[in-house]
Amino acid sequence: TGSVIRLAGQGQAGHGGGAAGDLLVTIKVAPHAFFRREGNDLLIDVPITVSEGALGTKIDIPTLSEGTVVITVPPGTSSGAKLRFRGKGVPDQKTRVRGDLYAVLKLVLPPSLDAATRGLFEQIAKAAPHNPRANLW
Repeated sequence: TGSVIRLAGQGQAGHGGGAAGDLLVTIKVAPHAFFRREGNDLLIDVPITVSEGALGTKIDIPTLSEGTVVITVPPGTSSGAKLRFRGKGVPDQKTRVRGDLYAVLKLVLPPSLDAATRGLFEQIAKAAPHNPRANLW
């Protein structure tokens, strides 16, 4: 975004029959449906379930140039963790070196819990008590 392409002689004709001027085209990159860009790096939010984060899993994610790749979510992964894939981002305009692709894991809970599922979560809370805010403030 912001790059300008100059097309010599492709603009409007000059006043009084003068030669055509230059056409300046300013590039604006539209947002992608699921990738966002930070410099030459690409980020994609990947929703995962509680069990996938706790137990680990393998997930297919899209790339811009290579179709899909398989990522391995390690057991015990929390929401917000970033998994990096070198060289799968956007190429630098000058050096042609590609940035990286980051899969940003987002924990997604079920929209509602039935009694049995709620009971299972309560059992997990009792069996593995953990306060992620302990000693933060």
